Amino acid sequence: MFAAAAGLTAAGCGSTATSTGDGSSAFTYWSMWKQNEPQAKVIQAAITQFTKDTGIKVSIQWKGRQVVQQLAPTLNTANVPADLVDSSDRFAYAQLQATGQALDLTPVLDLSIPGETGNTVGGVVPAKYRDLSTTDGTLWQIPYEVITTQLWYDGHALPDVAAEPPATWAEFTELLARRRAERGDGPLALDGDIPDYAAYWTYYAVLRGLGPGAFGKAATDKSGARLKADGFVDALRHVEKLVSGGDFTKGYDGSKWPAIQQKWAKGKSDFLLLGTFAPSETAEFATSGFTYRSMPFPAFTEGGDSSQDISLIGFSIPKKAKNTAAAQKFIAYFLAKKHLQGIATQAKNITPRADIDAPAELADAQKALTEGTVVKTLDGVKETAAEWYTKVFLPLNTKFITGHLTAKSFADKLAHDSAAYWKTAS
Repeated sequence: MFAAAAGLTAAGCGSTATSTGDGSSAFTYWSMWKQNEPQAKVIQAAITQFTKDTGIKVSIQWKGRQVVQQLAPTLNTANVPADLVDSSDRFAYAQLQATGQALDLTPVLDLSIPGETGNTVGGVVPAKYRDLSTTDGTLWQIPYEVITTQLWYDGHALPDVAAEPPATWAEFTELLARRRAERGDGPLALDGDIPDYAAYWTYYAVLRGLGPGAFGKAATDKSGARLKADGFVDALRHVEKLVSGGDFTKGYDGSKWPAIQQKWAKGKSDFLLLGTFAPSETAEFATSGFTYRSMPFPAFTEGGDSSQDISLIGFSIPKKAKNTAAAQKFIAYFLAKKHLQGIATQAKNITPRADIDAPAELADAQKALTEGTVVKTLDGVKETAAEWYTKVFLPLNTKFITGHLTAKSFADKLAHDSAAYWKTAS
């Protein structure tokens, strides 16, 4: 998506190089960020200080979002050009773990966090995040940024919601009915031309109705039967009622991103189901006094599923990298609070450390993550069944969300097309 930037090297600043366990006094780091992005600036500052403190030189290359895809062709060679790579979890899984080219980072968990007496990597990165990056006993990524999905709203405009957010589907739909009557329009914002955004609604309905893992199991059911089972259809009907009842704002089904979410930020609708990047994407359009608040997707019943979906951005090391010990040392170094907190204060995102406060606009989301159960976004389908998700699910789901298919017809068509897909998929 982004062009590769020129590589930079953090100079030693007169310090003496320290040899790590594999004898290396330098390593190469390929990053998913562009050099001018906030995360890159945080990482570069940490690299500069790391070299001053340890003498280990770091050659950093700002490759952009396709970093792991660029690295992939080299992974089974004798000359892997990167010792450390950061990326979103789904790309790290697909290109490193699924191909057997990810180094197991479990030993990194025992490394001490420099400057923090008694703290280790495993002690500051919660197990519930590590577990989502562990496959068959191999820890293939250690996260430094956490993304989740919430229903966003303006706490200034909706103080009653901010004081007591709806916790159940019944409370939520009652609120939507009141807001629809007051507005004369649907209170839910959605740019329907972005398939992934529409997918949030369907995935969360299945998650709330059937629990964690149900969507993933249905996606990979080669018979398609799970996709048209009664429970699956019942979950879809919750969303169908939103569509047929006019709860989505006018024009959502013919919008061009980011028109609807910009109008939402200007107060033209009330709720936006989106990731924790929502504030940064909409802030420049927000009305004066807009107060970013968010709440979890409501449970279908009192005491029902309330888990939060997450995706992670973090560090991986290729199995055939040459300077693995130095790269591991940097992971522990960067996870120190004084370095990692820049991801919150400068890059305006949530870190895995509970003792680093999220930016104010993400405080509700961080609270939901800290207090609740987490599950991998879309049950990891973008990792384990990416082609099915893109070619089979998304087109039909968009038709469903925009009112061209009922819950039952969507489920039947999805089941049929999925069975056909899996017959020919490699």
